[in-house]
Amino acid sequence: MSACSTGARARRHPAAGFTLIEMIVVTLLLMIAMLGLLAVFDASSRINKSETDVADAQGNVRYGVYQMTKVIRMAGAGGLFITQAVINANANPAWPGINVSGFYNNITSGTIDTADGGGSTVTIRPGTDMIEIRGVILSPLIGFDQSSGCGGGGCTGTENVLVKEIVGDPLIGEHLNDDSTSGSPQRPQFTTVDTYTASVTGTNKMYVVVEDGNSDLHTGCSPPPPSLTQRFAQPFYNVGAISVPTTLRSPGLTFGPVAFGDATAMRYNPEMPSVKSTQLPAAIGKVRRAGIMDDIIFFIGMLPTCGGTPGPGCDPLGQHPYLAQGIRRGNHFEVSPLADDVEDLQIAYGVDTNGDFAVTRLDAKPYTDPFNQDPNVSTTLGGDEWQPNVAAEPLYADVAFQSQNPFPGSNEHPGIPPAAHCPRLRGVMVSLLAKAHDPDPNYRGPGATGFRLMDVLPASGPPITAVPGRYRRRVQTIKINLRNYEFQG
Repeated sequence: MSACSTGARARRHPAAGFTLIEMIVVTLLLMIAMLGLLAVFDASSRINKSETDVADAQGNVRYGVYQMTKVIRMAGAGGLFITQAVINANANPAWPGINVSGFYNNITSGTIDTADGGGSTVTIRPGTDMIEIRGVILSPLIGFDQSSGCGGGGCTGTENVLVKEIVGDPLIGEHLNDDSTSGSPQRPQFTTVDTYTASVTGTNKMYVVVEDGNSDLHTGCSPPPPSLTQRFAQPFYNVGAISVPTTLRSPGLTFGPVAFGDATAMRYNPEMPSVKSTQLPAAIGKVRRAGIMDDIIFFIGMLPTCGGTPGPGCDPLGQHPYLAQGIRRGNHFEVSPLADDVEDLQIAYGVDTNGDFAVTRLDAKPYTDPFNQDPNVSTTLGGDEWQPNVAAEPLYADVAFQSQNPFPGSNEHPGIPPAAHCPRLRGVMVSLLAKAHDPDPNYRGPGATGFRLMDVLPASGPPITAVPGRYRRRVQTIKINLRNYEFQG
């Protein structure tokens, strides 16, 4: 081989591949590019996760408010006193089911019984509020006439409450209760009630409210002409218990044996729950309406710790409270979760204290708070007729829900209607706080460590109801009118 050919190969060798330095540089550049792409993907994933968390939290508060609004608007349907329809305190702690002492406001400790004598309970999240609503809410009201009702017993003993598919007089007007037997029913009311009461037993009691058609306890509550404003009528009523399902569908046509002397049922009869624990039923000559009375509570529940071990249905660190609904069944409640990761519920009550037929702001204009110019709600202590929507405000007692003219201690149901003894509770304000399911340690935005709602304690310092950690949170507040007690113009 000649020297010339060997030198040529030597000159061509450097172009045959990459040097080590070149490989290192290329690899470094590829790594930087890959890291950039991964960073973009990671940021996109985190944004997607956070937006999903925000949407979930927003959906939880909206659904919770929607469910509470449906029930609260129906408070008192069937004729109950307003003081029996909206409950903000445990007037009789000896009555099983609700283990809370005193007001349902910023509850320090409490549980709800979920089994009759079985010891099963749901814990109420400390620092949160609870509200209790009563009325014919989850099933329809049934109309009556002279030929239907309790018969000769006057709805005072254990009696069959008889119903008819059509009531009234053809000449002056009829009311269709039910048309289940027709070819294309539009109002299968009887079937609805029978289905709703199918689970009734002796330890799973439900309640029937029967409204008198010949009385009105609010005759002095409407302003004189020319004003057209008036209150809905307040009749006498009796509440009885049932231990077997109703048989309203033909040929039964009855609520079944209703025990109006049942000790638990008579607790719903007195006008002021805090004054009397029971009230004997009054004789009712003509039944106007009747229905299954629901006793419903809303509260923030806690999952059990299960011995501190994480698992399905367990929450050892208390990070996942939920909005719960409970429906009374005798001496206990059927509790079901409504919305997950709801960590606070605060309630305020709107009472017409100055007689202007509205719940309004009381502090004088010009309003000193530039961020709150709402003419109906004030964020200053005692600045409006809503209580307790500001820290340190007192909670209305049940006597404030009804005008005391005179105090009804000797003038309860039944009795002679006192003059101008009128409802004053006009509405309920609900505020819910929901959080994302998982924490976001990098989040520093509004509410990352919690929000303060209404009068949540303490008045200063971090909110005690916030779950530890940084979460994306959403709040929704709504004012709900009580449709069965509002003024009509």
